[in-house]
Amino acid sequence: MAIPGQRFELDLDADDFAIRPIDEATSQPPSAGFSIKEIQEHDSDAVPSAPSLKPSKAGFPEHKPRRNVSAFKQRHQTGKPPSRPSIPPTVEPSDQAIRHHVGKKYGLDMDQQQKADISEENKRRIAEMSIEDIEEARAELTRNLNPAFLERLLKRANIEEDQAGQKVWPEADMQEMDNSPGLEKGAVAGRAIDEDTAEPEKSADDAPPPPSTHFPVPPRSADDYIPLNSDGASFLADLKTHYFPDTPHDPSSLSWLQDPTEEEDQASLYNPENESFLASALRFGFNGRLIPPKESLEVDVKEGLHHHGDAPSSAGYTIPELAMLARSTLPNQRCMAYQTLGRILYRLGRGDFGARGSELQEALWSVIEKERPVEAMMNEANRQSGHASAKALAVEALWLWRKGGGGDRGVLKPSQRLAK
Repeated sequence: MAIPGQRFELDLDADDFAIRPIDEATSQPPSAGFSIKEIQEHDSDAVPSAPSLKPSKAGFPEHKPRRNVSAFKQRHQTGKPPSRPSIPPTVEPSDQAIRHHVGKKYGLDMDQQQKADISEENKRRIAEMSIEDIEEARAELTRNLNPAFLERLLKRANIEEDQAGQKVWPEADMQEMDNSPGLEKGAVAGRAIDEDTAEPEKSADDAPPPPSTHFPVPPRSADDYIPLNSDGASFLADLKTHYFPDTPHDPSSLSWLQDPTEEEDQASLYNPENESFLASALRFGFNGRLIPPKESLEVDVKEGLHHHGDAPSSAGYTIPELAMLARSTLPNQRCMAYQTLGRILYRLGRGDFGARGSELQEALWSVIEKERPVEAMMNEANRQSGHASAKALAVEALWLWRKGGGGDRGVLKPSQRLAK
């Protein structure tokens, strides 16, 4: 066994990890192995001295100067200005700068010269055009340009022509005009200028429409307001006069708010006085029940079955209208259409509108196959994402379509579409 302070080797390959002492005389230098010695503590009676600090006037340690001097301080000490980035090569002057320099040097107005060249080019092109080409170009401009913008261009062109065509009146003529009896000064000159620059008279049909710009006006007093009568026949006209008296307005834009007239009711496809009705004109309620023509006129507007489409006086929705709403971008309209169509398909397949093969049932199936609402519901049901309620109602409508027994009708096969 090794004694303390003696170097040894540990054989890790042996079973008992034998320790072999190393002879100092025949061993390698200490750097080649390990030396294990005991730790010895030495007792000292002397008290360690406290660190000594240099005294300072402020009581704080003095600042030590920094060895590395900053670049800013070096430039300040040497008095050299800071280095600036190299100036890029000269930039070519712009076209506007060239025109200004040439015009100032030679007394030429390049802008006016350019306008004159463009005007001469336009006149040359117009001279080469025939009368039919000119009329066709004029009609195309009138058709494509905004009337208000076209009016401003014409006014601007007239102003420039008036300024260019003004003539200096001779002094003799001006004296004769001033001395003429019965005429005030400036009246003859104004009349002559008007005659010189007058334009041909235009009819009322050729006049451009008034500008649609609306400028705010000061608020009116409370005495100017007239109480509105919602039951009056002129309620819509009074509404505009009451709130927007100075705003240009087309009365026909509010026609959809007015109740249908007797002539419109008589021309309706769902008029009860008609002897027969088209299958595409039949109207249904939200529960899928067919609403008779006479009953549709008596349904209260609070039921939500009235709209501003065809036959606004008749309540209910037709199959073409529901098919159109089934393709709407608004989810709430699609939901209503899917729910109503599903109930109609269930009743139709069950035989509520006649036995299979009857005239009414076949006519309704033909309208459904033509408008293709079932395909719209299939597309909605197969979407991976989208409106959750619309997708659920589309699935429910398809289930009602199959549950009613009409799964073999409602969708045309490719061969049937080609045949039609």
